[in-house]
Amino acid sequence: MHLKKKTAATYYKQTKQILASLSEHIDHSLMHQLVELINYHEYCYYIDNDPVISDKEFDTLFSTLVELETKNPKKVLPDSPTQRVSNSLTSNFESVTHLSPMLSLENSYNKQDIQEFNERIIRLIGSSDRMAFTVEPKYDGGTIALVYENNHLVRAATRGNGEQGDDITQNAKAIRSIPLWADFKSLGIHRAELRGEVLINKNTFTDLNLDRQKKGEQLFANPRNAATGGLRMKDPKMVSQRKLDAFIYQISVAEDESGTDILRDFKSHSDSIDILESLGFKTPEKGIERLFSTSIDEIATFCSSWEEKRESFSFELDGMVIKLDDFNLQEQCGFTSHHPRWAIAFKFKAKQATTKLLAVDFQVGRTGAITPVARLEGVDVGGATITNVSLHNEEFILEKDIRIGDQVIVERAGDVIPYIVKSLSKVRSGEEQPIDFPTQCPSCSSTLEKPIEEAVWRCVNEDCTSKIVGKLIHFVSKDAMNIDGFGEAYVHKFFELGMLKSIRDIYQFDFEKLSTLEGFGAKSVENLREAIDSSRNNPAYRLLYALGIRYVGKTNAKTLIAEVDSLLDFCHMSVEQLCEIHEIGPKVAEQVYKTFQKDDIRQLINDLQKLGVNIHRLESEKKAELDEDNPFNGTTFLFTGTLQQLKRNEAKELVEKIGAKNVSAVSGKLSYLVVGEKAGSKLKKAKALGIHVLSEKEFLAMIKPYLS
Repeated sequence: MHLKKKTAATYYKQTKQILASLSEHIDHSLMHQLVELINYHEYCYYIDNDPVISDKEFDTLFSTLVELETKNPKKVLPDSPTQRVSNSLTSNFESVTHLSPMLSLENSYNKQDIQEFNERIIRLIGSSDRMAFTVEPKYDGGTIALVYENNHLVRAATRGNGEQGDDITQNAKAIRSIPLWADFKSLGIHRAELRGEVLINKNTFTDLNLDRQKKGEQLFANPRNAATGGLRMKDPKMVSQRKLDAFIYQISVAEDESGTDILRDFKSHSDSIDILESLGFKTPEKGIERLFSTSIDEIATFCSSWEEKRESFSFELDGMVIKLDDFNLQEQCGFTSHHPRWAIAFKFKAKQATTKLLAVDFQVGRTGAITPVARLEGVDVGGATITNVSLHNEEFILEKDIRIGDQVIVERAGDVIPYIVKSLSKVRSGEEQPIDFPTQCPSCSSTLEKPIEEAVWRCVNEDCTSKIVGKLIHFVSKDAMNIDGFGEAYVHKFFELGMLKSIRDIYQFDFEKLSTLEGFGAKSVENLREAIDSSRNNPAYRLLYALGIRYVGKTNAKTLIAEVDSLLDFCHMSVEQLCEIHEIGPKVAEQVYKTFQKDDIRQLINDLQKLGVNIHRLESEKKAELDEDNPFNGTTFLFTGTLQQLKRNEAKELVEKIGAKNVSAVSGKLSYLVVGEKAGSKLKKAKALGIHVLSEKEFLAMIKPYLS
């Protein structure tokens, strides 16, 4: 914001004088003064949260400026507050390259992690003499990069993949806490790139959802979604109405007119934040939200204190960021391809809330497993409203002594999956009721069974409607036969109409009847026909996985298929023979053996073959011969976090192409853990075991020479 060095009293006096004179005359000579005064009052309102004039007075100044600019369009100043909102709609967002890569941060979860980070820094710089750190909030919103040239905001972009992001300049201009003009030239800076986070105030978020509720519109799940969604709206005017806010927490690039990097001239990160604050940017408040310290104990205490009081903060936080303060020392530490070595994020624990357990429903899965699901009085946990939580099995309920009517503590494990931590037995009124686990299937009323070695009750009736529907949903799913357009809702609908009673019916589908149903035009019918026909040629491992054999996931299915010529070969294999297959254990072998000894399964596979479904191993599924020169023979990979360049299934396919194997859990046998954004407990465990950790970029570079 274009703020001259005047006192608040001077600005206030000028404002009153202008307001008093508006009733007498309005001419274009006032435009410069109005721009300066409105920018000042926006700063007071949006940055300091301390307005000095009424809303009506501000509106009068603003409407006067709009009137003058309408009459004198060629004299509109680039830093005029009216230029925040463009009149044009954005049809798409162009991709732009950041001036410097926007890397992720390494995560820590406790004081020990922080101490280990401190020790690594000492090893990297060889001394602790000049070490000091800045600690600031890790905001939970949408990351942005702002570029200023000649003092003017010329570009704003989303984080994107870290190298490139979407150009959202017009939308960023609609956020009033982002200055359109800042006096970088006084510091010798011609071009600057800043990093920040776009957020929405919690109270504003509540008001926003109340307004949407009145209008019958879908509610936002949490403030983060409302903020990030606002950044990508097509109409900047709508962005302005969402009342987004922006905290700026870093200068990533500072260049003089010759293009020379002069960032280190400002010595430290804390100095640069002070500079940003003096230029009118909203930054973490010094001494309250931002700590400068040389003591790791003090830093750990500061982080813990913010974890305890984060709910009282006006914006969503998911941690604190600890940065080595000195720029020269930062340069000495350097970067990995994934994160700066001189910074770490202290992640807050999963959020918890207390609510009432209203009832328990029992669901029947495709394998017959009975899963109790708690119906809760809706409660906000970590920004999401939780109403349903799995209670897993009968043992879980008994162990935690959970009863209907209980007050329970709910948390989101990893900030994603809701989980009941405990019931609050001490506050019971006496009206709470024990949860009676059914002895008969809720769907077909068959008697349930539970093997001694298992914790799950199951319906063993193969004609159970819920089991049949569950198997059909699994069969057509993306990871199984991948029949596009045959989603869960359609499976239920076709089953109820009697059009789909078994897996065979998929390949004998009545498309003529389908075309008579409401919502199914000629194009959608033909698309479904093509998807079903295409699935007939799937690799055999997909069909094996689609059968829904217990313990046989995609990886095991691929391993098993590589050893046979046809699915029917499993009919003639013993448990011992199956166990001889590398990485196939007794549990999997037993289930495969039992499945293929059933007459109905054998008949199903024969029928599917007659219907044109491939049951034979393809050439590409054959067991690869060991290449002595391949360094990945016998190695295992596991992926965690959000990958930026690859989808998870694409990454796993690349692992298989280089002759390595995918695994599902961290253990001492894991060769490589590939981490994306927001990697959680798997990363921590891998570090403890000394597992080799790779970024996505490092993984791709390492395997590239071995892809053919």
